[in-house]
Amino acid sequence: MASFQQGLTARARLANCRHTQSSHFFKKRYQHNKDDFYMQQPHLATHEKPKISTAGVVHTNLAHRMMSPQELDAARNCVSESLHTKITILPNHSINPDGELEGFVFECCGEDSASVLPLTKSSFATTAVYECLPDASAFRNLSSDIDRAAALLMETVRSIDTDNEEPLKFDCMPDWENAAVSQLKDQRAWRESIPAKIGVYHAFMRTTAQNMREHKLFIVVSGHCRHASEELYNLWLDARETITVKQFMDCAEVDWLRKATLRHHNRLAARLARNLGLNVRYIDDVDAVTSTSALLPTTCSVGRDLVMRRGRVALTSDAVLLDGSKSGVVFDCFASEGFWVFMGPRDTGSYRMFGTELRVSDANAALPSKTVRHHRQFPAREKANIVSAPARRVQDFPCDDISASANILYHKAETCYTSFLFPHADFVQAITKLGYNMNDGITNLMPIVVYCEDE
Repeated sequence: MASFQQGLTARARLANCRHTQSSHFFKKRYQHNKDDFYMQQPHLATHEKPKISTAGVVHTNLAHRMMSPQELDAARNCVSESLHTKITILPNHSINPDGELEGFVFECCGEDSASVLPLTKSSFATTAVYECLPDASAFRNLSSDIDRAAALLMETVRSIDTDNEEPLKFDCMPDWENAAVSQLKDQRAWRESIPAKIGVYHAFMRTTAQNMREHKLFIVVSGHCRHASEELYNLWLDARETITVKQFMDCAEVDWLRKATLRHHNRLAARLARNLGLNVRYIDDVDAVTSTSALLPTTCSVGRDLVMRRGRVALTSDAVLLDGSKSGVVFDCFASEGFWVFMGPRDTGSYRMFGTELRVSDANAALPSKTVRHHRQFPAREKANIVSAPARRVQDFPCDDISASANILYHKAETCYTSFLFPHADFVQAITKLGYNMNDGITNLMPIVVYCEDE
């Protein structure tokens, strides 16, 4: 009996020893894991609250190409001031020579400070396309004598700067407070400014019945109202810290500039058509103080848009919001290639030449409106699908000598751009995710004679 009790005591001591060793082991292991946890989370060890991020979202799923560190930094800076901001990077993302990010859609809340907007001096930059009436001799006359067409185009551009009127500015806005509704016209006469691109283009397009192709002539005007856009930018700079985005969007200057930009392009197109003797249908600019001719655009795309819907504000850079595009999206390739128009679904109910509205997959879905431009600070990473910038063939503007073989008249004798991205099949495939259907087709507006200032 005594030996049995001694055996139980020995087994109990052994079990107690094992339990003690196991307890020490788990205590050490717990303390080790605890130390590692606090090393990874130092703010918890010191009983500090974690810092809540105030930055918005950078959406890169649609970027198509790898973003450079400079582009990523610029995108993060755009959303660094508010948690309600979002920037969607599009396939044509790039850095321009001024170090600014391009090719995106920025969104914010209307109650955010106006300082969160990445506004530039080219607000409401628009590309407008104007169809010329059928005329078999017009293309023949232009293409057979490029010298004459180029000289007439240069004469048109020079006449813009020699006009006696002041350029389009905010002092042209109607006096809404004191004038009657029927008298809401410009307060003074104004002249147009030289656009980024202006010229005559041609294309082969299918008819509405899709049973044959037609040869058509177009006038294309692209750019922004230089002086008025800069005034809007300065207005934003002065007030951005003291007003909200909604208050800025409610300014009369914002809505007026959007409409005035298209009027500006309509008048430029009429001026060019008259000088070149093109067959078009003129209308009167009813908002002008004096009698002024204009053209109605066949389609237009706003590449630097600024809109507000349901309390959210969308700002685009080289992108066209699809819910505001009524007939295709105009895409600026480069001067020698011309413009591409990404067509919408075929229109069988009304005569919309470039189709109906594209499919809208998101509230602020957008399509790129300009290709990628490479320069020394933003070189091309790959050589595939890259087109080198053409050599300059004219002197600094204004010039008197025009090369006999040059149908592209450049504003500058030298350019900072080294190459352009050609919109290849992968690029087009990438924008199908944004709402474009490849079955709807692409129309290439090929240049006949063009004046180019932005390349």
